[in-house]
Amino acid sequence: MLINILGRNLIDPTADKLTPAKPELTLLKRLSKKAVAVSRKQTTIVDVAKRAGVSAATVSYVLSGKDELVRRITPETRDRIGAAIVELGYVRNQNARHLRMQRTRRVCLMMPRIGTPFADGIAADVESTVRRRSYSSVLVMGRDFSACRDVVGQVEAGLADGIIAEVEQFTPLEIDQLFMPLTQLGKEVLLLHPPQDIPKFSSVRQDRLPAFRSIVNRLVDKGRRSFVYIRHAQSQDAGRSSALDEILIENDLPPARIVIGAERRASAVAIVQSVLQGPVRPDAILVQSDSSAVSVIQALSRMGIRVPAEIAVVGSGNAEEGALCFPALTTIGPSRPSLEEAIEHLIDRIEKVPGAENRTFAVPWSVIDRESA
Repeated sequence: MLINILGRNLIDPTADKLTPAKPELTLLKRLSKKAVAVSRKQTTIVDVAKRAGVSAATVSYVLSGKDELVRRITPETRDRIGAAIVELGYVRNQNARHLRMQRTRRVCLMMPRIGTPFADGIAADVESTVRRRSYSSVLVMGRDFSACRDVVGQVEAGLADGIIAEVEQFTPLEIDQLFMPLTQLGKEVLLLHPPQDIPKFSSVRQDRLPAFRSIVNRLVDKGRRSFVYIRHAQSQDAGRSSALDEILIENDLPPARIVIGAERRASAVAIVQSVLQGPVRPDAILVQSDSSAVSVIQALSRMGIRVPAEIAVVGSGNAEEGALCFPALTTIGPSRPSLEEAIEHLIDRIEKVPGAENRTFAVPWSVIDRESA
């Protein structure tokens, strides 16, 4: 049986010859010098998972040898995992397996972007809160599904006791695929901004849409008629583009020009410069990032365009930077963006505190009315 094979060391990386556990294990005949060389490079369980096209948790189940875990995996999948182990020359590290089962007192924070005021604020909340509980934190970037799966595989392998992950870019099914293996291994998960409530996990949901609708309606009421919306990628739009279109249709106004590019300041500025060369100058620019909105204000000022007299600018997120620029940035966001309570809850779950059940932390957004709109 494959599992019997996987429960043994198939290769001795310090020897020149292969050391089969039993001569009748014909699978060992497929091992080659190339596989031995790969094993000497410390092939990991994540490497095996990638080659087999499965999660690291699935490989862990097979390697565990426990019937209740192995029976969840189809024979075809077990065969793929076995072939990947043979091809890569993976050798089980019993010390690493033991460490994986121990507490690290570490929390992993995974964000799609780092180095922005939004991400920096979350990282600061995580670091200050976990320190008070004698934990440490590690910040990693995971923008797409593949990158996030790699990070989750590292947490499965013992990087941290739990993970805090920004997941607005994923569907509920993708979220299940990414994080259910962690919960099955006893790891704890806190989701930031899932597209809907997911009771299997604790989560922080920021109710942004009412505030977005409110600021658009306010701009329309003030006489703004030509809108540009600079947003993040489609998966992170959370219905705002549709809400903007609906409001403009209700008021018999032309459709907004909606452009992706809020992630980077330079991109947002380039979009504005391009739009201003068009036949119709906008009188309202919405930006799905406070930092990029501040850069837009600065660019308009350099071009001699007055904000908000000629063009209103609205950001998103309520970052400190927006309050300090000139004119001060009107934005939407939480009045108190701290995640302290949710992070404390995650650590309570890691420590199995009685009553620390999965829950959703609701963070309402509102309009922060300043000078730019």
